[in-house]
Amino acid sequence: MIWFDYALIRYMPNPKRGETINLGLVVFRESGIDVKVLSSSAKVRMIDGESSQLDIDQLKESIQHLVQVAETSDEQYQLLSLLSDSVFLSNKSQFAVDELSQYENKVDRLFNDLVKPFASKEKSIRTSRLSTQLKHKFEALNLLAKDVSELSKHKIVPNYPINENMGLTADFLLKNGIYHLSEVVDFNVNDAQSKLKETSLKIMTFMMSKKVLSSPVNCYFVYSATPKRENEIIQHINMAEEYSHKIFNMDSSDDYKKYMTLISELTHTELTIMH
Repeated sequence: MIWFDYALIRYMPNPKRGETINLGLVVFRESGIDVKVLSSSAKVRMIDGESSQLDIDQLKESIQHLVQVAETSDEQYQLLSLLSDSVFLSNKSQFAVDELSQYENKVDRLFNDLVKPFASKEKSIRTSRLSTQLKHKFEALNLLAKDVSELSKHKIVPNYPINENMGLTADFLLKNGIYHLSEVVDFNVNDAQSKLKETSLKIMTFMMSKKVLSSPVNCYFVYSATPKRENEIIQHINMAEEYSHKIFNMDSSDDYKKYMTLISELTHTELTIMH
């Protein structure tokens, strides 16, 4: 067995908020360090709102340059632990391969598991019960668009494409002067931890929509959670609220009425609101 030490490159731009993401991986080898970083800045912008891919690439170059003065992996680790107040390394971990030909595949798997953003295709695999219920509701009220051309008619377009390369789509989009985008998460199904990835994807959709749509965008985070589940995933909700114009818990009769009243006003439709 051939063993390697590695550490994650972590980023926390605001200690008061405490939001941290993994943006890269460093493997300590006898021949020098092997550094892999994100190939897209979307995950980083999710928590600081400003980083570019150039910033990430420059960080990689800085890491590679910094360790040139170190002679051992321990010295390299100590140097990299002092990168900055916001960028730091995790504790070292290890992995092993039977032969060197397995190294690249192993590192790629680690990067995909620990650093790479949640694959967008998983969004289509997880069917939200709440999203389906809302779609049926809008359809029954004749508010659901048959295609994107009906956006101009104050119809609600489901699965509106935001960024095809990233696989991002808006759960529900309508336009009334400006865009109104609803992203939906049903926290009452599956475990709470799996929903963190889904929540992050919704936030990425919010952020990307503000870049690609031609008019301002109001973002609404629409979710369902029982009081017990809401307490379990309060950090997810707080994170989503930071990027939302309004949030609505559809398990709350009050929030349900508020959301449906909002839809009524935006679509110029008189709705009979019943929970």
